[in-house]
Amino acid sequence: MRPLEFYLILTADGMYADANGGLDHYEPAEDEHRYANGLTATSGDIVMGRVMYEVMEYWDTVDLDDPAVPDVEREYAEAWRATPKHVVSRGRPALRANADLIEGDVVDAIRRLKDGPGAPIGLGGGAELLATLAKAGLIDKYRFLVIPTALGTGKAMFAALDAPLRLRLVGTRTFEAGSVLLEYEPAE
Repeated sequence: MRPLEFYLILTADGMYADANGGLDHYEPAEDEHRYANGLTATSGDIVMGRVMYEVMEYWDTVDLDDPAVPDVEREYAEAWRATPKHVVSRGRPALRANADLIEGDVVDAIRRLKDGPGAPIGLGGGAELLATLAKAGLIDKYRFLVIPTALGTGKAMFAALDAPLRLRLVGTRTFEAGSVLLEYEPAE
């Protein structure tokens, strides 16, 4: 069975986006970017919500031949493009190559994806997707990169939970800019 591994950048006050859904408050340091590059490069598939997919579409537009593009960004764009993506949406978003729409019951779709062979499945998205998959017991690892910024208002990562999410800390890492990676597994 393939593990489903959630990764998201959070502010110190638990927001994954500002009130408008933006991420303008965050510019990753190189070591943070390289960490994300590694996660994407080792994922067999990536599952995400529509909004996250639309934010991440930028990586499909990076000119890999432009010498002005930093190596760390070129690496991420290459890994992003090489990894199959599955988008959870109630609507019909425009999808680029290497992406498909998860239709119907998202829990059943993720169970089928996990049951197949292959590398870990990366998961990114908002509060509703996290709550749905956590409640179904499908997330095997949670990775939160907590950045040294507090927004005060915004989109709270855990706002859609209807019960406590009990986690067991399995790892930490501090990055040069002061961000801290917290790695958790579900507590049993």
